[in-house]
Amino acid sequence: MRLSEKSKNVQDMFDKIADRYDLLNRLLSARQDVRWRKALAQKLPAQADRQGVLYDVACGTGDVMLTVAKLRADYAQIRGFDISFEMLRKGESRPDLGKWIRKANARCSFTQASAEALPAEPASAHAVTIAFGLRNVDNREQALREMFRVLKPGGRVLVLEFFQPHSTLFAKAFDFYFTNVLPKVGGLISDRAAYQYLPASVGSMPSAEAFAQTLREIGFINITQQMWLSGATRLFVADKP
Repeated sequence: MRLSEKSKNVQDMFDKIADRYDLLNRLLSARQDVRWRKALAQKLPAQADRQGVLYDVACGTGDVMLTVAKLRADYAQIRGFDISFEMLRKGESRPDLGKWIRKANARCSFTQASAEALPAEPASAHAVTIAFGLRNVDNREQALREMFRVLKPGGRVLVLEFFQPHSTLFAKAFDFYFTNVLPKVGGLISDRAAYQYLPASVGSMPSAEAFAQTLREIGFINITQQMWLSGATRLFVADKP
């Protein structure tokens, strides 16, 4: 992989926190992250032949892949991409993921790759997902163009991510939690520096309106969004013509 300096730093950070990452996600989100991923899985395009192909970008340890294996029997091939080897290693050894993949009779694989250069053929996936990973990508527009490239015509991209909330009051509470509570708890259980970076990365995201405009400029259509926590968490859904 050819990685920028920022991407190398992100790679090193996620390698360090891989062992406790899933535990902290559940704890710090009060398990709301589970609910949000279920909403994402429910919006995948239906595959009548039950041979759907899903690419999950910045897949981490495979949480989205597991959710899809549990809820969507119409997806038979689920492939995860991530730059962190340790996150992929942990994902491959997850007994719960293996159990549900076998039960769903699906094929599952993990590949170390950056979001900006996916090792996949053009027009090869029915859906591409990325959950809480886009803000860590150095060249986000290039990553979105890659997702567009690998989607089949009529395919769908689903982006689950943190954005700035609508409410000023909620924004202040959100900021206090992310800058004060989250790093302290993360530091007790995992790596404090990583859990200082992750909240700060939210501030680097564009506005929801600007993000939707970027999707349109790339060529996506039928752009919709679902919001939670006054817009602090959003699920963008868009189709390739």
